[in-house]
Amino acid sequence: MAPSDDQKADKQPSSRTLWLRLQTLLSDKISSLPTLAAKMADIRAALEEYGAVGLVYLTIPRFDDLEALYGWQYLDEFIADVGALLAKFHRTFLKPDDVVVARDVQSAEFLLFVKPSAAEKPEEVAPDRLETLKTQLVKYLQAERDVTILRGHQQINFLTATTRIIHNLFTRPERLVLAAVDETRRGAMAAAQTEARRQKDTLQRIIMREELDVLYQPIVSLGELAVFGFEALSAAAGDTGIADAEMLFALAKEVNLSAQLDRVCRRRAFTDAQRWLGDARLFLNTDPRTVEDLGTRDDALYHLFQSGGISPHRVVLEITERSAIANLALFEATLNRFRDYGIGVAVDDAGAGYASLNTIARLKPDFLKFDMTLVRGIDRDRVRQELLTTVQELGRRVDARVIAEGIETEAELETLFRAGVEFGQGYFLARPKPASDIERYFPREPGRMLEYKRPDEPTGGAPEDEGREEKNPRS
Repeated sequence: MAPSDDQKADKQPSSRTLWLRLQTLLSDKISSLPTLAAKMADIRAALEEYGAVGLVYLTIPRFDDLEALYGWQYLDEFIADVGALLAKFHRTFLKPDDVVVARDVQSAEFLLFVKPSAAEKPEEVAPDRLETLKTQLVKYLQAERDVTILRGHQQINFLTATTRIIHNLFTRPERLVLAAVDETRRGAMAAAQTEARRQKDTLQRIIMREELDVLYQPIVSLGELAVFGFEALSAAAGDTGIADAEMLFALAKEVNLSAQLDRVCRRRAFTDAQRWLGDARLFLNTDPRTVEDLGTRDDALYHLFQSGGISPHRVVLEITERSAIANLALFEATLNRFRDYGIGVAVDDAGAGYASLNTIARLKPDFLKFDMTLVRGIDRDRVRQELLTTVQELGRRVDARVIAEGIETEAELETLFRAGVEFGQGYFLARPKPASDIERYFPREPGRMLEYKRPDEPTGGAPEDEGREEKNPRS
C-alpha cells in the first residue's frame, strides 16, 4: 500500500535537521573556521565594491601520507591548532572584513582573502604585498607553534601561493573566486614538485657521501633508571632542506632509495657504537621493505658486526609495520636467519594499530615498543592504560619485553613504572645525543646520560639481563 501524504510528511527531515546539515557544510568543525561556501557572498561583495581581492593559499604537503603515518586523530589536532592560529593571525594582522576560511569541511587547505589597503588603488592588490603577507603568515605559524606532529620528529612545512582576483562584469564572481583558488593550488603543487626533485638529488648525494648526523637516544630501565640501550636516529647533515629523520626516510621511500639509506645508516651506527656500546643494546630502525635486501646480504651484515667490534647479541632490528609486509612468511624466515646470528627483533608502534596482532604473533619479537601517541597523557586516560595492559599481556604471551616510547612528563613516567613497564624512552628521561657525548660519559658516568633522576636514587649503567633466558643464545 502506498504511503499517505501524512506519512510522507512525517518522513521529511525537520527544519532543525536541515539547518544542522547546512551548518556542517558551512563550518569546518576541525579547524573551527568557516568554509569557502559560507563566506562566498562576502567575497563577492568585496569584489564588486573594490574591483579586486588578493588571495593567499596555504596547505599541508603530502597530507594523505602524514595521515596514514600518524593517524587521523593526530592530524585533526594539528589542523585544529592551525585553524586557531589562522584566526589569531586574522585578528592581529588583517582587517576585520578580510576573510579567512577552510576550502571545505575536513580540509587541509586554507584561504585568506584580503581587500586593497589604503595605499593601494581601489581596484588593485599589489602582488608584492601578497608575497610579503604569505611569508609573514608562514613565519607566524612556525613561530607561534612548534609545528610538528606530536611525535616530536616530523617537521611540517606549508605549501603556499598567491594571486589577485580581478572583477569581471562578464564572469560570475563565484567562478572567478573558484578559478583563483584552483590557480593557486596548482601553483603550490608545481612548486612542491620542483622541491621534490631537488630533494631527491639531495638524498642521492647524502647517500653517496654518507652525509648523516646520527643521534642516539637512551632506552632506560624504569626500575633502576639505568641505560639499557640506545636507539640510533639518523638525519641529514647540514642545511639540506630535509628537516629531520622522519622526512629523510619518507623521502627515501618515495624515491625508492630506502634500502640504500638503511645500509648507510647501519654502517654509520656501527662505526660510532663500537667505541662505547659495551653491554648496552643498539636499536636500529628498519623498514620492512629493506629486510629482504638485508636477507640477501646477511653474510655481509654478519661481517659488518665482526669488523665493527659489536656482538650481534647486542643489536636489535626495530621493525615498523607502517609499510605493509607483502610476504609475512618470507619476512619471518629472513628475520629468523638474523636470529641465528643472535640479533634481536623489536616491533615498533605496538598498540597504535600499525603493528597487527598477527604480525606480532608470527614474529614473536624480543621487544614491543608501546607507541608514543598512547603514552601521551596516559596518567589521566583510563583507555590508554587499558591498551597498555593489553600490550603487556601480549608481551608476556610471546616473551617480549615492553618499551614505552615518547615519555615527556614525570606523571607519565610514574604511571608506566607502577604499571610494570620495564623500559622507556623519551625527552623527559633522556634526549638524543651525539656519539661524542656518549663516548665521553658512557659507561663511566652513566648518570650524565639522563635528564631525570628520582629523588635519593642513583642511576647506573646498562642493567644486566639477570634471570632472563635469551631467545638468541648465539653471539
